[in-house]
Amino acid sequence: METWFLVTVFITGLLMGSFFNVCIYRIPKKESIVSPASHCTTCNAKLNGPDLIPVLSYLCLRGRCRYCHAKISVRYPLVELLTGSVYLALAVRFGMGKTFVTYAVLCSFLIIAAAIDMEYQIIPDGLILTGGLFGILLSLTGWTVSWQNSLSGMLLGGGVPLLIRFLFWMIRHKEGMGGGDGKLMGLVGLFLGWKQTALSILLSIYAGGLFGGILLLLHRKKCDDAIPFAPFIAIGTFLSILYRRDLIRWYFQIFFGRYPG
Repeated sequence: METWFLVTVFITGLLMGSFFNVCIYRIPKKESIVSPASHCTTCNAKLNGPDLIPVLSYLCLRGRCRYCHAKISVRYPLVELLTGSVYLALAVRFGMGKTFVTYAVLCSFLIIAAAIDMEYQIIPDGLILTGGLFGILLSLTGWTVSWQNSLSGMLLGGGVPLLIRFLFWMIRHKEGMGGGDGKLMGLVGLFLGWKQTALSILLSIYAGGLFGGILLLLHRKKCDDAIPFAPFIAIGTFLSILYRRDLIRWYFQIFFGRYPG
């Protein structure tokens, strides 16, 4: 694969990550993601070209606003680097084509949702609806799975978290998962279909359980403390996209001694 292509994909990811930061900040506040132009959230100074170069601007300005010197959240370069890295990994795995575009769109929504959930503990309905429109459109145009598989994936993705939430309530009389997690998993199902969604759910639960267990051992969280689950949905889905066949083969070889495929 040509180096120039991979560099272009990575830079595109950095630029998209910069836009995602706008979405992450403004969507929970119900502000337009188009207007006004990018500005410092402390002094409202309009940001110009040199202030908007992904990652480099943050490093050159040492994480502070050029005009009022207020501290800029490290989330900005991290989201930019994460988006660039995710796009690059998808390009290396799938090349440029429908598959790459489809997975890049899904991962974009997952990155935004995960960051918002971590910062605000919500997953906005508007974000899910917008992602759902993309999922339906890509399915109907034949870019992803069939519409029947897409529908099954949405029902499975949304249904499992709902079931977990119901069972947790019946046992402990508390919410086990937020309603937004089920909606986000339903969005994943629209893009991936039911089989890959099932794997994504399983990996998400493993990732969340491992992270939660570590926090408990380190006494950073208590059993009843809520942990944003959208980041683990994003991690589980990304791993499912990249390593689905390898993970399934490993699972069958470990537990059954052979891979039926």
